Amino acid sequence: MVQDFLVEQFRDISDFTEEDVRSTICLSEQGFADSLDDYLYLVKSDEAQIRKLAFLKRYARFLCEIETIDQLAGVTLPDGRFYVRIVDHNGCHGTEDEKLAGQLLKGKGRISFSEPDFVVLLYHADKWYVGIHKENMTHDDSNDRRAPMRPYFTPVSMDPRYASFLVNMGYFKAGSRLLDPFCGSSGILIEAAMKGYSVTGFDIVNEMVVGSRVNLKFFGVKEFDIRRQDFLTYEPDGTFDGIVTDFPYGRSSKMTHDFEHLYREGAKKMAEILLPGYRACIVTDREENITYFDEYFRIDKIVRQRIHRSLTRHFIRLIRK
Repeated sequence: MVQDFLVEQFRDISDFTEEDVRSTICLSEQGFADSLDDYLYLVKSDEAQIRKLAFLKRYARFLCEIETIDQLAGVTLPDGRFYVRIVDHNGCHGTEDEKLAGQLLKGKGRISFSEPDFVVLLYHADKWYVGIHKENMTHDDSNDRRAPMRPYFTPVSMDPRYASFLVNMGYFKAGSRLLDPFCGSSGILIEAAMKGYSVTGFDIVNEMVVGSRVNLKFFGVKEFDIRRQDFLTYEPDGTFDGIVTDFPYGRSSKMTHDFEHLYREGAKKMAEILLPGYRACIVTDREENITYFDEYFRIDKIVRQRIHRSLTRHFIRLIRK
């Protein structure tokens, strides 16, 4: 059911969280989002769509907005026990104001920290935004899918939140058939499958293929297709609606083609697979690599993640010309 929610994203990655909300919420049917701060959004959506956000910290059913904390005295809460939490990254309000807020909300006899029916979240930005946070409205569980938590992993595996973001970036239709042509241990495909997409992965290394199958099964994915396949020799059969992949870099021992050949032929093969207007979301370590795609794709969006001094990941949405 579509309702108004307050969505709190993780902070200090505003370029990512803004695009995450836009792709996941704004581009979905009936979705709408208004930025209240660099981490806080008022959205119109259903819970299922909100839970697909890559950088979701928590969310709450939106109740109202007020100018000053004193106006809480006129706010009516649902029946039940509760407590108040203030989220104020400017640091001008804290625990003493939480106590005051509880009193203003007529919490006498209803305050419970151990067994609340709900939590009142008060976000302080330009105004006060009041939300009802229930137990089933929690942050995502991507930490459980980090590389060390998988049966098979490699040190270069992408963080699940960023893998999830890469999938969201494509705003693919529900049930789309997605391909990762360089799937590695399938970190990206795990996130795609968790969102309900049909997933296929190729890798040239047999160990990766076996490990990917184990990982997908471990996380409860029942339908998938993981193949030992050189993507550059693949004969397209028109079965894919989108591509999501982290192009190989920093793993030269696993590459069977030189760098330039891999990108040039990889871009061409991607264009053979996708119909005009279809999208590919890729990650690469050098911005100049984008030129390999210019002939076949329109560059629609780039978001950059600085890993360390010598590595910046570029998350790129491509649209087939």
